Amino acid sequence: MKKIYLVALLMSLGFVSLAQNETIDARLNSKFSKQELQELQSKNPAELAFLNFYVANAYQVTPMPSGKGGTHEIKGSIKVADLNNVNIYELNLSPLQKDYQYYTIEGTDKLLVILSDEQIRAKYNQIKK
Repeated sequence: MKKIYLVALLMSLGFVSLAQNETIDARLNSKFSKQELQELQSKNPAELAFLNFYVANAYQVTPMPSGKGGTHEIKGSIKVADLNNVNIYELNLSPLQKDYQYYTIEGTDKLLVILSDEQIRAKYNQIKK
């Protein structure tokens, strides 16, 4: 009986240590303090996993389509320092529930597309299956 408890204890400690090893995407430092991120890492690793996914997948950088329907769809123009490492928190952008948002990227022929919250969560749930 003691062996069963010992095995259960070791397994739960293993899961806790795995959860605490969830890495923190550096882009999250733009929105959260180090203490908040450490707390998420230890107490809510599932939320941290979602935030890591969110900051890396809430957008797409695409070529500017030549036949885009009209400028009314483009919300504005933004400056992005690194197209390979966009930080939507630094840009003060957040997804809308159901709609995509489009921004031209200054100095490029690229478009920054902010996915809808629905789409981001669907993609996350798909990889979690």
